[in-house]
Amino acid sequence: MTDYVRYEFSWGFVYNVEAGEDIRILDVTEQPGPALPDHDFWLFDEVTVVKLLYRPDGTQIGRELVEDPDLDAYRGWHDAAWRAAVPFGDFWARQDIRV
Repeated sequence: MTDYVRYEFSWGFVYNVEAGEDIRILDVTEQPGPALPDHDFWLFDEVTVVKLLYRPDGTQIGRELVEDPDLDAYRGWHDAAWRAAVPFGDFWARQDIRV
C-alpha cells in the first residue's frame, strides 16, 4: 500500500464511513479480482462516467469525463467490483497499517 493510499484510508475513508458513506475495498494483492478496465472510474446516476487519473505512487492528480461511454460495460464493471469488494470497515479492521 502506498503512503498516499494509507493516508487516504486513515484520513478520508474512516471519517466518510463514520458519516454514513458505503465505501468498499477490492483487494486484489493476493487473489484475482473480476475482469475490470485498466483505469479507476466513478459512475454517477448510472449514466455519467469519470475516469480517475493517478501518478505511479497512487496520488490522484485529476479526473476526466468519459465522452460517450459504453454504459453497459461500465455498469457491469461497477456491479462486478461491488460484489467482489468488502466493506471498508471490515477491510480496515484487518490491517496492521496506519499512517
